[in-house]
Amino acid sequence: MAEALDIELLRTFQAIVRFGQFLAAASFLNKSPSAVSLHVRRLEALAGGRLLERDNQTVNLTPLGRRFALQSADLLRHHDQLLASFSTPLACGRVRLGISEEYAGAVLDCTLPHLSADFPHIELEVETGASGRLSARLERGQLDLALLVVVAEAPPSTRCVRMLGLTQPVWVAAHNYTQDLTRPVPLALHGKGCPYRSVAVDALSEQGRRWRAVIVSAGASALETAIEAGLAVGIVDRAQVRPGMRVLSSEEGLPELPLHELRLMQAPGELSEAGEVLVRLIGDGFVL
Repeated sequence: MAEALDIELLRTFQAIVRFGQFLAAASFLNKSPSAVSLHVRRLEALAGGRLLERDNQTVNLTPLGRRFALQSADLLRHHDQLLASFSTPLACGRVRLGISEEYAGAVLDCTLPHLSADFPHIELEVETGASGRLSARLERGQLDLALLVVVAEAPPSTRCVRMLGLTQPVWVAAHNYTQDLTRPVPLALHGKGCPYRSVAVDALSEQGRRWRAVIVSAGASALETAIEAGLAVGIVDRAQVRPGMRVLSSEEGLPELPLHELRLMQAPGELSEAGEVLVRLIGDGFVL
């Protein structure tokens, strides 16, 4: 009889595909890196070949791995839908969720359809804002959950319910922008409380570089317009770089910026059943 395919092996593999790193997948799954590596070896033995090519930094799918990723994603989705169909959802109540503006669309896309179809008695209230502001409101109990951008070196928190991925802030400017090293760096900044703003300003200060705020805005669109017009240098997640921008390298005189994590955090106290449902939906569906 053929060996059965353990569904947990598929969860591990899909987490690696999603995050592109063994360490990030291990953190997301709450498993040790060695357990993740063991799962991959067991899958590769079943598949009859290598699924992943990996080095110290990145993980890439082999041709066999790409085929297996598509097939296993469908199998995992059908498996979870079948389990969910065995019970009638009873969760109800209100959940107040805070999200950084740039991730709001992706979070809502993966949660709202399931909430309306499968959990009609859960009321979702969403607030967007800078991570610093959302964190303060979470501490005061004005939010139940918040998706926060945190420096990856920050100590782990017992209130982190999911780690949803890694982000790398980079300096960006218009394609025709030229730096004048004799003048302060013109910056397009989010308001105080934005983690990218804090690390960028601190990095410039440590380097002894002068800077000035050309535009400060809570919304991303005004900052992006100023950057693409060549009026200012900005800081964005590498995955959010727009076609009208180019990434400024360290050779151009700007300091390296630290890696960040996207953490789903809960308020002090016990999370409601409705909140646990939302955590699961975001954790299963959100992709950076």
